[in-house]
Amino acid sequence: MKNDPRTLGGSFKENAPLGYLVHEVAKLMKRRFEIEARAHGITLPQWRALAQIALRDSVTQVALAQAMDADPMTLSGVLDRLEKRGLIDRYSDPSDNRAKMARLTEAGAEVYKSAREVGATMYLNALADISSEDAAIAEGVLRRMRDKLLGEEAEAEDA
Repeated sequence: MKNDPRTLGGSFKENAPLGYLVHEVAKLMKRRFEIEARAHGITLPQWRALAQIALRDSVTQVALAQAMDADPMTLSGVLDRLEKRGLIDRYSDPSDNRAKMARLTEAGAEVYKSAREVGATMYLNALADISSEDAAIAEGVLRRMRDKLLGEEAEAEDA
């Protein structure tokens, strides 16, 4: 295989162009979204929190931290800022009053909708010159890579 990343020598960029490109595209998409989101008054961590809350109607802070792969203390600060802006409500979990739940307010739902539109537009612009067949092939390859990595992660945990 040309540019096999298992070969010795050279840089990651030279030996693993697919992995490097995945990283670069993800980084550029993140940066572009951050710029666009800032114009709408939201940060990427705030957007991620709003999106996760919107997907679940309401969610405990512990479950939210797990879903975002975020440190609970960092997430608490993000939620504090969202609550101060009136974008979320936090309340005690009815089944466990030690746990806090979060849900979107009407204003939060509007910001979420706006940020979602920004993200969708950015994504469509990134795919503008790519055929649907090529996009499907790339998606399939990335899904298989993800599944392989998840399988290796599970195997490592079992060992």
